[in-house]
Amino acid sequence: MNLIVLLLGASWRIVLLASLVGAVSGVASMALMAWMFRALQQPGDASALAIGLFAALCAVVFLTRIGSQVLLARLTQNTVSRLRMGLCRRILASSLRHLEEIGVHRMLSALTNDVAAVTNVMNVVPSLVVSLVVLVCGAVYLGYLSLGLLGGAAVFALVGVTLYVYFSRFARGYMRRGWQAQEHLFQAIRELLGGVKELKTHGQRRQAFVDHVLQPAEATVRENKFLGDCLHNAAIALSRLMFFVALGMLVFAWPRIQAVDGPTLTLYAMVLMFLMSPLDQIMGSLPAMKWAALAVGRIEHLGLMLRKVEAEQTAARPLGPWKAIELAGVTHAYRREGRDHGFVLGPIHAAIRPGEILFIVGGNGSGKTTLVKLLTGLYVPEQGTVLLDGQPITDENRESYRQLFSVVFDDAAVFASLWGLESADLDRRAGEYLRELELDHVVRVDNGKFSTTNLSRGQHKRLALLTAYLEDRPVYVFDEWAADQDPSFRKVFYLRILPELKRRGKAVVAVTHDDRYFHVADRVVKLEEGKIVDSFVPEGRSDGMDEPRFVGIGCPSARAPSEPAATPREAIPNAEKA
Repeated sequence: MNLIVLLLGASWRIVLLASLVGAVSGVASMALMAWMFRALQQPGDASALAIGLFAALCAVVFLTRIGSQVLLARLTQNTVSRLRMGLCRRILASSLRHLEEIGVHRMLSALTNDVAAVTNVMNVVPSLVVSLVVLVCGAVYLGYLSLGLLGGAAVFALVGVTLYVYFSRFARGYMRRGWQAQEHLFQAIRELLGGVKELKTHGQRRQAFVDHVLQPAEATVRENKFLGDCLHNAAIALSRLMFFVALGMLVFAWPRIQAVDGPTLTLYAMVLMFLMSPLDQIMGSLPAMKWAALAVGRIEHLGLMLRKVEAEQTAARPLGPWKAIELAGVTHAYRREGRDHGFVLGPIHAAIRPGEILFIVGGNGSGKTTLVKLLTGLYVPEQGTVLLDGQPITDENRESYRQLFSVVFDDAAVFASLWGLESADLDRRAGEYLRELELDHVVRVDNGKFSTTNLSRGQHKRLALLTAYLEDRPVYVFDEWAADQDPSFRKVFYLRILPELKRRGKAVVAVTHDDRYFHVADRVVKLEEGKIVDSFVPEGRSDGMDEPRFVGIGCPSARAPSEPAATPREAIPNAEKA
């Protein structure tokens, strides 16, 4: 993928039409200049025809240049829009694991700096194309005047291009290093924004962070970009110097090599001076083109360039009624930063059915969240299979399978609007849930939009839970949801919300550390270092029937009322095999 392919990908028809209009503009510009030179050689011969032709050429130059730039401006904006939206769609279509490996700071850099670099070069494309056409037409006109003089000018042009290419190689290396250093700077800025409270309350840590992280990263970016720009400007200056050397050789040396009449030599020199402006335009746009080429290369390297987007981009519909989800020997491995060995989850054998509550427990780093991502289809197993009613989950049905789940992760995102939820009484239902979740005093819902999402962490997760309620999907997954709740609402979660979901026929998977509430679960699975080391039915198991019902969960059941929930020992038939 390169800039030309990216440009043509937007609309080759516009490229062709703009090029043709630009060519007409270039030819008309050279014709206008030739006509003026002819008029200078015959002063006083200003007939009505000559004046009319001059006016017509001026009109053609004006209209074609404006037309070409308007077409190319439309093309460039379409290209930038296509690139930006394509990146967003590609991020949505990429696997979660791939995005995690890229890192948020690199994706932010791609969506901001890289797209901005492409935007900058696209902004100069209209005038660049016209300048190229004028330059080519000028070369043709110089050849018409004298092939010998054109050959001499071509030699100096070749020398200038060679010098430019040679020095720009070094400039490109500094530019690339500067771009790579910018990623580290973005990461440092993210750490700054994320840890601003900790830095403000510890002066020595703040100073050390600035001196050893932020300032070195900024200095590396600054110096590499400075050296790259200096070398590139030196290359341009040498190229321009060769242009003036060529002009001097033409004026002082060429008449001694080959006889040429004065008017032709004068006209030749004037044409070369006229071509200086489009040449400066082309040379001045080269740095932006280099930055854009590096940006496109970086986007390609991240695996985010525009390709055919996977089928998951379409809005998949949830699957129909289901009986069991099984994890049959699934594994997932990845490398942990700062460790010599990677982490391997599995093989995991487990299952969940409608109307069951499964708790996943274990220490930090034991693989609980990774297991949740495998269960919900966000991770693809490296070995083993996820089965829905005995049918394997593959690339063809994985997106539909994901629609079975309402997931509230530990770092859950809450959007300002309830996108994707359409209901005539959406605001009313959301208002009821806000009251039950004790958020009605800080948040309102109007036309499906929250009045604010700027909440404490605990309130933020309650708002995420509200969104999950409204989705009303068959399986609810909570990743340490109660960890940020106060004791009273934690009790509400375990003794009212989870039992109510179970009564409505929902399957519930909760990652938790709250052992005092294990009795709410039908089964508890314990993980250590990515392996199931225990699977048991908790003592004193209770379905919370003695607690007040959580009236917010008033949605239709996920199963028929007559369909009995599976018994606890049916819930995970293969757990003992793990």
